[in-house]
Amino acid sequence: MLDRDAGDLLTPDYLRFNPNAVVPTLVHDGHVVIESLIIMAYIDHAFVGPALSPGDPLGRARMQMWMKQADEKYLPSIGAVTYGTFRRREILEQHGDHLEAYYSDIPDPDRRAQRRSVVEQGIRSPHARQGIVTLQQMLVDIKAAVSDQPYLCGAAYSLADASVTPFVSRLNELALDWMWADLPGVRRWWDRIRARASLDAVFGAFPNPDRIRRLREAGLEARPAVEEILLGAA
Repeated sequence: MLDRDAGDLLTPDYLRFNPNAVVPTLVHDGHVVIESLIIMAYIDHAFVGPALSPGDPLGRARMQMWMKQADEKYLPSIGAVTYGTFRRREILEQHGDHLEAYYSDIPDPDRRAQRRSVVEQGIRSPHARQGIVTLQQMLVDIKAAVSDQPYLCGAAYSLADASVTPFVSRLNELALDWMWADLPGVRRWWDRIRARASLDAVFGAFPNPDRIRRLREAGLEARPAVEEILLGAA
């Protein structure tokens, strides 16, 4: 189990597998595979089990579009929101006296600038504000996609659903589930996802009630600002 906050991703041993100093990294049969969406597709093809990709070309194209959105839009958005609420508290507590050293350990200059912004400005950082707007649009798009089908790309669960699940889960952990209170299609989709045994196998593998409590507290504290952001974007 790697502890990102303890610097485990910056050790020479880990950088040998993933020079980008991020997770996840998959090692299978002596081969290293990095990047979440590439790993997901690899697992779908490399292991025996139910197919996680639609069988028709249009379904696969729609799945790939969801995955592209997840990687390019939703991931940076949820990162900005998480760091602008929950993580900034921890960072300020742990590194408050030496923040510049903390920032300098982030190798990518764009990530470093964004991290500085969300830690110093919180949920009102331009990155976090845009993240909230993007994630609200994600929920609206989920609603549209499941208006006449149980999952994002049809009758069967696919990598599209898997790619979006972490972002909805994090909003839920941050007590921001009110963002889809008026989107019943999203609620039904999320209920289906939560009922899957695979969800508990992943999210329940390392229970941390204290962390869940702190996530919720941070989200509740941020709610007035989030409501203001969404009202301004309407």
